[in-house]
Amino acid sequence: MDQILEASSDPFWVFAIFAVVLVVCHYFLIFRYPLTLKQWKLVEFMWVGLALVSIFGIIEQARFFGAKVAVEQSNAEAMKKIMALENWFDVYRDFACEEEDGDGKLAQLCVWTKVKTSDLRLILENEDSPVDIPANFLSGMENVMGGLAAPDQAIVRAHHEGYLVARAKYLVALSDGERSIFSIWLVAFAPMIFAIAVAIKFTKVTGEYRLCP
Repeated sequence: MDQILEASSDPFWVFAIFAVVLVVCHYFLIFRYPLTLKQWKLVEFMWVGLALVSIFGIIEQARFFGAKVAVEQSNAEAMKKIMALENWFDVYRDFACEEEDGDGKLAQLCVWTKVKTSDLRLILENEDSPVDIPANFLSGMENVMGGLAAPDQAIVRAHHEGYLVARAKYLVALSDGERSIFSIWLVAFAPMIFAIAVAIKFTKVTGEYRLCP
């Protein structure tokens, strides 16, 4: 398969296949066993059919390329949200734990941010990227008293929800990028099939021209 893919992506081999098929078709269909004008009309179906097959191969390759780009973009977006989430917890943990005073207004925030920071680090260390951060990861935040205003909560919720969306897009794109054996062979042979189709078309033009009065 690797050799086929290498050959189909090399213009030299694609043109070589075109030239060989062109010579063979001219020899057999024009000089050795010349076709009639009606028979050349049937040849039209042959080269159009091969061209359509090669087009499906091109479409499949474009679909795969689009999925690959989507995987890279969604993964990059997920990494940005992870970094933002980590930074948010680092900042508020330091703030709550270092500024905590005797009356304990920031005690709950200090404990909650420490627990969530530890949970996040465990997830990042033990799972492949992008990791599966639970949808309820921020549970308990609404019960934290002191030091965490509504805008602060909205920021971290946006980071978390943005990560979940990016990860979902990544998984969909990853699934779309999976190829079947048929898809692999179709993409591998598409340039060669198209070269054969064009060679047959050239032969058809030559044959019809020779039959013109």
